[in-house]
Amino acid sequence: MGTYGYCAPDYAMTGQLTFKSDIYSFGVALLELITGRKAIDHKKPAKEQNLVAWARPLFRDRRRFSEMIDPLLEGQYPVRGLYQALAIAAMCVQEQPNMRPVIADVVTALNYLASQKYDPQIHHIQGSRKGSSSPRSRSERHRRVTSKDSETDRFGD
Repeated sequence: MGTYGYCAPDYAMTGQLTFKSDIYSFGVALLELITGRKAIDHKKPAKEQNLVAWARPLFRDRRRFSEMIDPLLEGQYPVRGLYQALAIAAMCVQEQPNMRPVIADVVTALNYLASQKYDPQIHHIQGSRKGSSSPRSRSERHRRVTSKDSETDRFGD
């Protein structure tokens, strides 16, 4: 504990470790997984160097969630799974310790998220949206237009 970027604000101020400071650190690690970014990255512009400080304003606007996704995913992820994972991370990195969940709630949320089956042929994935420019999404759109199956039948939208 005490590693810059993972250190909860309450721990930094009091020097006392609590279960809630561990939750904060876990939230930072989860956010790293979602974004593909480091907790602290001095190679980023000043406003983006601290992962949590960069993500906080984005948490407030669902339309900006896609800005937080690891670009290596190339837009291929289940949107509902993204929202759920970001919600867990956002709860964990709350500034006030009493606003962070207990570990049992984090485990329950993660178990639920892990239990979801995502089949890109049934569930909506980000890359299948109109306007996406990835080669896979272009071919998917072509198949949808030329197929006799309805888009609803094929993709569950």
